Amino acid sequence: MRITVTIDKPSGDFQDRLLALLAEHAAQVEIDTTWTIERAESYYRSLPARARRILEEAAIRDGYVPAEELRDDENSSLRGHSAALKRALDRGVTQGRWPDGMKAPIEPQGPGFGKVVGYRMPDDLVQTFYTAIANTKAAGPIDPMRINEATDSVQGLVDTVSQQPKKKSTTEK
Repeated sequence: MRITVTIDKPSGDFQDRLLALLAEHAAQVEIDTTWTIERAESYYRSLPARARRILEEAAIRDGYVPAEELRDDENSSLRGHSAALKRALDRGVTQGRWPDGMKAPIEPQGPGFGKVVGYRMPDDLVQTFYTAIANTKAAGPIDPMRINEATDSVQGLVDTVSQQPKKKSTTEK
């Protein structure tokens, strides 16, 4: 038997009881971490403009977009684009749009240090995201007030500050 449950905005008590029940039967519970067209549309809409372009170009190009197609010139940086893609994925989890454990739909490619050489989308996701992007564009322009660029910028600053070593406080006794 397979049961699919979707609950929008459950009350705190109901959510706690449901999670306890699921934990009790965790061996039989399987979480659906599949990218659907609906999830892909939501992810695409939540991205800042430059990150949306990366996702769109990868979907159009059968899963891979070279960095030179994304840079304004050969010396421009793609720094920060991966962070926006990851934050949108994390934000979707916290907002309940998909479960924790969803794989990133696109990953930067490169030597590990230095410039990104491109972005790759897994082959099995290309058609899903291609359709989602086409559906989103057909629905009309994305409302820029709903894009989380400002939130991402603030979160990036918070991440940077929280990673810096803390100074020891000295108090005289």
